[in-house]
Amino acid sequence: MIPDYSVVVPVYQGQATLGPLAQQLRQFFQTEGYSFELIFVHDYGPDNSWRVIQELRQELGSGVVRAVRLARNFGQHNALLCGFRHARGRFFITLDEDLQHAPADIALLIRRQQEADFDVVYGCYEARRHSGPRNLASWLMRKLLRYGIPDLHPDYSPFRLLKAGVARHCLEMRNSYTFLDGYLMWVTAHVGSVPVSHGPRAAGQSAYTARKLLRHSLNIFITFSDAPVRMLSYASVVVFMLTTLYSGYILARKLVYNDLLPGFASLIIAIGFGVGLLLLGMGILGEYIHRINLKTTRRPNFVEAETLD
Repeated sequence: MIPDYSVVVPVYQGQATLGPLAQQLRQFFQTEGYSFELIFVHDYGPDNSWRVIQELRQELGSGVVRAVRLARNFGQHNALLCGFRHARGRFFITLDEDLQHAPADIALLIRRQQEADFDVVYGCYEARRHSGPRNLASWLMRKLLRYGIPDLHPDYSPFRLLKAGVARHCLEMRNSYTFLDGYLMWVTAHVGSVPVSHGPRAAGQSAYTARKLLRHSLNIFITFSDAPVRMLSYASVVVFMLTTLYSGYILARKLVYNDLLPGFASLIIAIGFGVGLLLLGMGILGEYIHRINLKTTRRPNFVEAETLD
């Protein structure tokens, strides 16, 4: 029997939170009357999360809890894709292990999805309950990605509801850095969001430090955006314009006042045009490399949203 919903949870340090999370999820789905399965993907964390997952599987049954243990730490987004490969539901739900996402808010995602038959629905936070440095890093990351990847949904978050077919298309993707929300951006534009609560972490510390978040955002920015390459080309134009204006000023002053020391102005102009040419060449080369990267990235040519025969 195909369950209505598959809940995919990447697990890194969930020893203290997995039990309460599983109980709250089971209570929610039983109250709402939906069939469900829980898929825990153990991402080779440092605590005893795998033992807790095994205990939950014995307690709730193998038909409810499915467990996958990765051979090493592959990261949150790769763990989610692994969970998608094992999920059987008509819809997939992703959320974190730390109880910052309230299982009761899944009802908000479901209602929002049913309003317009969205392919993806994100839970967006009214107020984030991370630490100050983490909130600052998240804010900077979102600003950077909104500029560099305008097609990325502004409310993207780890708390998502996806149609199974859309999620499985992400399994076909191949590129240099795994970012699930970037893959979803390539698959569909029929995306909605709904405000949800965001609680404090129930136990332990987040594996995402400000430094890791910054590195994560830079990897996403470089992999999914052509903005860095375009910035080189724009910089070359600016340098050319400034050098040309300076050359005109030097020529006019030479003709009118003839009071310039020989050598300095010509050196600055030569350096300006040289730097401009270098930046332009790097920008052109970057454009070619970016197009090669897009050509070698495996992503769907099309995804059918609906077919009427």
